[in-house]
Amino acid sequence: MDRSRVFGSFSEENLAFQKKILERSGLGQKTCFPVSLKRVPQNPCMAEARKEVETVMFGAIDELLAKTCVKAKDIGILVVNCSLFNPTPSLSAMVVNKYKLRGNILSYSLGGMGCSAGLISIDLAKHILQVHPNSYALVVSMEALLSTGT
Repeated sequence: MDRSRVFGSFSEENLAFQKKILERSGLGQKTCFPVSLKRVPQNPCMAEARKEVETVMFGAIDELLAKTCVKAKDIGILVVNCSLFNPTPSLSAMVVNKYKLRGNILSYSLGGMGCSAGLISIDLAKHILQVHPNSYALVVSMEALLSTGT
């Protein structure tokens, strides 16, 4: 709320509505936000959105690979979806490059599909696995708070 007041762009009615939403949202003192949204002034740019996505996506993949003991080079299918943030290079290309995935990986980057994209990603991976049994499929379904970077 303090940051909204600092911007000076919101009426008292807008601020009251924001406060009402925040109180009912389940956000608390331990809720984590991207650094760029905590900065005053905020810096909603493409570079900051990419940093946010890399932090979340790579952190989740690192944890998954460590827990499952699957080697990145053994992944044969990659499906990544994010509804609003669809950069170039794509999110799936970012994963392929970061983890040095094999050259013949079946890689898909889905975007602009809304909340259904997670289910669509799982279904896509399921169908590809039927054609390519004995493969590992990695599905990354996420959203970025700072997805409308300029």
